[in-house]
Amino acid sequence: MILLRLISWPYVRKRGLRAVLTLLGIALGVAVFVSMHLANQRVFGAFEDTVNRIAGATQLQITAGEPGMEEEVLERVQGLREVKVAVPVIESVVGTTLPGQGNMLVLGVDMTGDRSLRDYDLQGGDDAVVDDPLVFLAQPDSLMVTTQFAERNHIATDQKIPLQTADGIKQFTVRGILKSGGLNSAFGGNLAIMDIYAAQHVFGRGRKFDRIDLAVNPGVRIADAQERIRESLGPGFQVEPPASRAQNLESMSRVYSFMLKFSSAFALVIGIFIIYNAFAIAVTQRRSEIGILRALGATRRQIAFLFLSEGAVAGLIGSIIGVMLGSVLAGTITRSVSRLLEGVYGVAHVSTKAVLSPDLMLTAVALGVATSVLAALLPARSAARVDPVKALQKGRVQVLSAGESRVRLVAAVVLAGCSFALLAFSHSLRMFYVAYACIVSGALLLVPQLSLWLARVVRPLLKWVHPVEGALAADSLIGAPRRTSATVAALMFSLAMVIGLAGSARSAYVNIAQWIDVYLDSDLFVTSSPTLVVRDYRFPASMGAELESIRGIEEVQAVRSFRVRYGNGLMLVIGRELNKAKRRGRVFLVEGDPAKVISDAAAGKGVIVSETLSSLKKLQVGDEMQIPTPKGILKLPVLGVAREYSDQQGSVILDRAVMEQWWNEDAVDVFRVYLARDANAAQVKESILARFTGNRRIFVLSNDQVRDYVLRVTNQWFSMTWIQVVVAILVAVLGIVNSLTVSITDRRRELGVLQAVGALRNQVRGTIWMEAVGIGMISVALGLALGAIQLYYVLQIGYRDYPGMHLSYLYPVGIALLLIPVMLAVCLVSALAPAESAVHGSLVEALEYE
Repeated sequence: MILLRLISWPYVRKRGLRAVLTLLGIALGVAVFVSMHLANQRVFGAFEDTVNRIAGATQLQITAGEPGMEEEVLERVQGLREVKVAVPVIESVVGTTLPGQGNMLVLGVDMTGDRSLRDYDLQGGDDAVVDDPLVFLAQPDSLMVTTQFAERNHIATDQKIPLQTADGIKQFTVRGILKSGGLNSAFGGNLAIMDIYAAQHVFGRGRKFDRIDLAVNPGVRIADAQERIRESLGPGFQVEPPASRAQNLESMSRVYSFMLKFSSAFALVIGIFIIYNAFAIAVTQRRSEIGILRALGATRRQIAFLFLSEGAVAGLIGSIIGVMLGSVLAGTITRSVSRLLEGVYGVAHVSTKAVLSPDLMLTAVALGVATSVLAALLPARSAARVDPVKALQKGRVQVLSAGESRVRLVAAVVLAGCSFALLAFSHSLRMFYVAYACIVSGALLLVPQLSLWLARVVRPLLKWVHPVEGALAADSLIGAPRRTSATVAALMFSLAMVIGLAGSARSAYVNIAQWIDVYLDSDLFVTSSPTLVVRDYRFPASMGAELESIRGIEEVQAVRSFRVRYGNGLMLVIGRELNKAKRRGRVFLVEGDPAKVISDAAAGKGVIVSETLSSLKKLQVGDEMQIPTPKGILKLPVLGVAREYSDQQGSVILDRAVMEQWWNEDAVDVFRVYLARDANAAQVKESILARFTGNRRIFVLSNDQVRDYVLRVTNQWFSMTWIQVVVAILVAVLGIVNSLTVSITDRRRELGVLQAVGALRNQVRGTIWMEAVGIGMISVALGLALGAIQLYYVLQIGYRDYPGMHLSYLYPVGIALLLIPVMLAVCLVSALAPAESAVHGSLVEALEYE
C-alpha cells in the first residue's frame, strides 16, 4: 500500500487522461458482459416469472403441443385418484388496441374449479361475479384485469375495453379488478381473466383446451402422479411442472443466447489488449523510477507486485464503472432481444425490471479484476526484469530479437498444426473449440513479427505520401514492433470478429433468401398475424373455399403448423396440402427425388424433415419417425430432407390429411393464395379484406412483405455485427492514443532534434499522424486476413453446435471495404491529441533525453 500511495498515485494524478483510458478499457468489457447477461435475465426471467405467477398452486401441467387437446381428456384426468383438482386453461396473447399498451395475456379459466389453484380476490367490482361462477359464465363478455393495467389505462369496473379476437375487434366489459398479488404482476400487469368457454369461441379454439393445470392429492408424490397420468393419456401428452415452459423458450432461443455470451466474452478479451498496452506504456514511461527503486533495494518481486496491484486496483474501479454502465445498456439490449423473440417465436413479452443480482455483480467485478491482473502480468514481469543501470538511462529499449522471432514463429506453426489436426481427426465439439483457441493464439504470437514485415511493406507508401514524415513514421514502427503489437493485436482481433459475424450474417441472408424464393412462393398470404408466427388465432378450414370463390384467385393452399414434443426437445409440425404443392413442385429438397418424395408424402406414405431436424435427431432417408400424437404414436418413414428454416429446433412436413387424422386438427394458420395470371394483387387483397374484415381477425400480406419480414428478422439475429464494429472503433481509439503516447516518449530526443534543426510543428504532427495511419494499415491488413479464417470457424461453430445451419462461405467484401477507410480515419483522429503533446513538449528536456 505504501508503494501504491507514494509511487503509483502520483503517476496516475500526473497522467489522468491515461488512467481514464485504462479504466474505460476495463469498463468496456465488463459493461458488455453485464448488459448481455442482464438482458438475458430480464427477458427469460420475466417469462419465467409470468409462468410461475400464472401457475399459482399448480403442480403439473398437461399439454399436447400447440394444437391443444379435446375436452374429454379433462374428464379422464379428473377421474384419476392421484389428482385432487384438474382445471382447463386457454392462454392467448391478444392485442388490446389501447394506445401504448401493446399486447395482453388473456387467461381463459373455468371458475367452477380454478379458484383452488389461483387467487382471484377482487379490490373492485362485483364480488358476486367470482363468488358465483354461474354469473361469470352467463356473461361471456366478462373480463377481470389487474390493478396495474386498470391504473395505467384509467379503467374502472363496468367499463369496456377492445380486444382482438378471431372474429375481429370486440368489446369486453371489466367485471372486476384483481387485488395486488401473484397474478397482478404477471406479464408486466397486462393480464386479463376470461371464462374458458368464451375464450374457446373468441380465440377460435373450437372444443379444445390449450392445457390442463392440476394439483395432486395430499400424500401423493408428484413424480408418481406424473407417471400415472402419462400412462393413462399416452405418449401424445406431456405432463411437466410449470417451470418447463420457460425452459422450452430458452432452448428455442439458444442461438441468440449464445451470441450474447459470445459478444461479452469477446469484449473481455479485447479489454485484455487495451489494459496490457496501458501497462506496457506505464513500464516504458517509468523506467527511471523503476531503476531508482531497484537501486534503493527493491526486489524484483516487489516491483512486479507493485504493477500487479495497480492492475487489481484499476480492474476494481473499472469493473464498478462497467457494472453501472452495463445496467444502463441492458435496457436497450433487452428491447432488442424482446423484439427479436416476438418476431421469431411470437412471444410478445413485456420484460420486467431485473435486479442486478449480487452474484452477477460479483462475477462481473471478479472477471474485470482478473482480466486486468492478467493483462498486467507481462508488463509487471518486464518491469521486474529491468536492469537498474539501463533503467536509469533514457531512450528506447524495445528490441525484437531474432531468437524471439524464431521462437514465436515455431510456436505459431505448432499451434496451427494442432488446430488443423484437431479439425481433421476429431469430431468432438470441445476439441473444435480447442482448435479455435490454438489458431487464435498462433495468430497473436505472430503479431510482432508480422507488424515488422508489414511496416517495411508500407514504408514506401507512407514515404510516397509524405517523403520525410512518412519515412520517419515507418522507421519508428520498424524500430519498435513490440511497442505497437498490443494495439495491432487488439485491432486485428476486433476486425476479425467483425468479419466473422458479418460473413455469417451474409451467408445466412443469402441462404434464407434462396429458401424464400422456393418455399414462400405464393402471391398473397392470408393470416391472423402480421408476423406469420403467432398462432393464437386460427381460421376454420371452410374459409379456404370462400377465398377460392373470390375473383382473381386461382388456387388456395391451407397451412397449419404447431410445435410438439419429439424426443427431448420440440419440433415444428407443418401440415400442407401436398397434392397442390406437388403440382407446383415447391419444396426445397436437398435429399431425395422431389417428384417422388412429394407424391409419396401427399399419399400419406411418409414425411419430409428439415436439415436441422435430420442433424439433431440423426435422421436419414428411410429411417422411421415415431411422432407422439393425442391418438398414439404416428410411425412414418423419412422420405426426404428439405432446406427448411421455419424453426430453429427442426421441422417435419406432412400432408394435412395425416394431420387431421392424428391430431383431429383442421384449423388453418395461413392460406397461401395464388392469383390468376391477369389478376391485380392489390384489387384481390381489397376483395379479401372486404369479405372477411367484419367477422375475422385477418391480415393479407404480399409476397414482398413476407420476404422483407423474414429477411428483417434474419438481420436482427446478426445485429451483434454492428456492436462489434462499435467495439472495434473504441479499441482503435484507446489503443492508438496509448501506442502513440509511448512512441512519443521513446522518441522524445529524436523529435527534439528534428525541431532543433528546423522542423516545423506541422511536420512533427505529420510524423505522428503518419505513424497512426501506418498502425491502422497494418491492423486492417492483419484483421481482414485473420477474419477470413475467423469466418470459417464461425460457420463451423454454427454447423457443429447448431446442426442444420449449413451456411455457404461468403466473405463479406462490402463490410471489409467499408472497414478500411473507417478504421484509417479513426486512427488518424485518434492521433490528434498525441501529436499536439509531441509538439508542445519542452525542447530542452527532449534534447537532454538520452
